[in-house]
Amino acid sequence: MFSIEATIKPFKLDDVRETLVDLGVGGMTVTEVLRQTPPQRRERRFSDAQSGTVDLSPHIKIQVVVPDRLVESVIETLCIYGSSGKLDDGLVTVSRVESVVRVRTGEKNDDALST
Repeated sequence: MFSIEATIKPFKLDDVRETLVDLGVGGMTVTEVLRQTPPQRRERRFSDAQSGTVDLSPHIKIQVVVPDRLVESVIETLCIYGSSGKLDDGLVTVSRVESVVRVRTGEKNDDALST
């Protein structure tokens, strides 16, 4: 099993979510985040009263845990449907997961990932 996290532009969320559901991803966590962008990629400014001005842009963070067989498909989906074609599209990170337990039922690993 793998944990996959991606930051994407907010307007790309519906496309990514629908495609992940079609792939059979059982669930996902979606969070609104502000991502600091390198100077050449800055589009929008948010003021930070304590340290001056910090350049941040709004993004959506999607987190999913998937079985090995879905890893490549999920990464491809995130890259294709999450891309806006702009410099600060975001990142995809992949980490191996040792164990998963569904809180409600106690199901473990692949059983916990099914819908």
